[in-house]
Amino acid sequence: MELPLAIRLGAGVLAGVLLGVPARLCAEPSPPPAPAASAAPSVVSAVDAARKRVADGDLAGATLHLAAYVATNGRDVEAARYLGDLYYRAGDTAAAERTFRAILRVDPNDQATHDRLGGMYAAQDRPAEALEQFQLSLPSVTAYGHLVELHRRLGDLATFEAGYRRAADASPLDAGSQYAIGVIYRAERRTADAVVFLQRALRLSPRSCAILSELGSALIDADDVSGAVTTLQRCLDGDPNNYAALVNLADAEIARERDAAARKLLDRAHGAYPERPEALVDLGYIEDDAGRWQSAIRYYLRAIELDPLAREAYVDLGYDYGQHRLFTLAEAALLKGLSVSPADGRLHYLLAVTYVDQGKRDLARGEFRRAASSDEPEVARAASRDLSSLQ
Repeated sequence: MELPLAIRLGAGVLAGVLLGVPARLCAEPSPPPAPAASAAPSVVSAVDAARKRVADGDLAGATLHLAAYVATNGRDVEAARYLGDLYYRAGDTAAAERTFRAILRVDPNDQATHDRLGGMYAAQDRPAEALEQFQLSLPSVTAYGHLVELHRRLGDLATFEAGYRRAADASPLDAGSQYAIGVIYRAERRTADAVVFLQRALRLSPRSCAILSELGSALIDADDVSGAVTTLQRCLDGDPNNYAALVNLADAEIARERDAAARKLLDRAHGAYPERPEALVDLGYIEDDAGRWQSAIRYYLRAIELDPLAREAYVDLGYDYGQHRLFTLAEAALLKGLSVSPADGRLHYLLAVTYVDQGKRDLARGEFRRAASSDEPEVARAASRDLSSLQ
C-alpha cells in the first residue's frame, strides 16, 4: 500500500515540519555529568562498553556488566540512567523504575530522569504519575509536549492551556511565561499563536538559545524557513555547539533540500552530544532520502539504543521495514513505539498499513480507526480515507 507523502516522510523533516514537536529536544541541552574521580573504570568507558555490547547484540551482557558498575558507582548519573534505559528496552519496567528512582535520590533535579519516568508512566497508563514527572522535568520542550498529549488524553487540555495563557497575560514582561505558552501552542500545532508568544519571549530575552531554537522550529512549521535559519544562527553565533539549534537548523536545511549542509550540522551536533538520539534520527532520514535504507535503519537503531523512548526513531524504523516487506520487524518496531506513545496517530497509521499489506484487514481497521482521531490533520485524513476504502 502506497503511503501519502506526508505520512511517508516520518520524522525526518522532521519533527518540526510534520510532527509538530521537536524530536525530544530539551530547551537547553546540558553537558553530561562528569564521572566521579574515584570511578574505575570511568563512567565514559562503562557506558561506552555497554553500548558496544548492545551494538553487538548482547543486551543481557551489557545490562549485567553495567549493573555491576552502577552498584559500586551509584553517583554516576549517566551510567545509571543508561542502565535504566537498558532495563526498559528489555521489558523489565520494574527494574527500570527502581533505577530511575535511585538516580533521583542522588540528584532530585535531574530533568532527563524525570522525563524518562514520565514517559514510562504514560506508556503504562499511569497519567497522574506521568504528569508529576513531566512537570518536574520542565522547562524542557519535550516535557511541555508530553504534558499537552497527556492532558488531551485526560480531556482537560483546555484547562491546562488556559492556566499557562493566564500566566502569560498576567506577566507580559516575564520571558519564561511567554515561552511556556508558546511551546504549548506549538505542541498543539497552533503555529501562528506559537510564533507570536515565542517572539514576545525573545524580545524580553534576546540572547536565550532556548527561545531562539524553539522559535526557529516554529518558523519552520510556518514555512518561513529563511526566518528560521536566521533565528537559529543567532543562537549558534553565541553558542556554536548548542545541540537544539544545530538539529533544528539541520531540519531547516533538509526543508531546503540541502542534505549535505544538514549532515554537517548533524555530525557537529552528534560530536558534541553523542549520548543524544535526535541527530541520529535525522541522519537516518538523510540516508533514506538518498535511497540508502539499510544505512538509515542502522541510524534509527542506534538512536533507540541511546534512548528507548525516542518515538520518532520507531516511526521511521517501522516505515522502512514495512516498505521493504520486512513485516515482522515492522510490526515489532511500531508496537514498541506505541508502548512508548500509545496515542500516536502516525504509529497507528503505519501499523494499519503494515496489516493491510499482509492481508490482516480486521487488525488494519482497528488501527485506522485509532489513527483517524490523530491530532495531525494529514494523518487523520489519510486514516479516514483508507478506513473507508477497507469498509
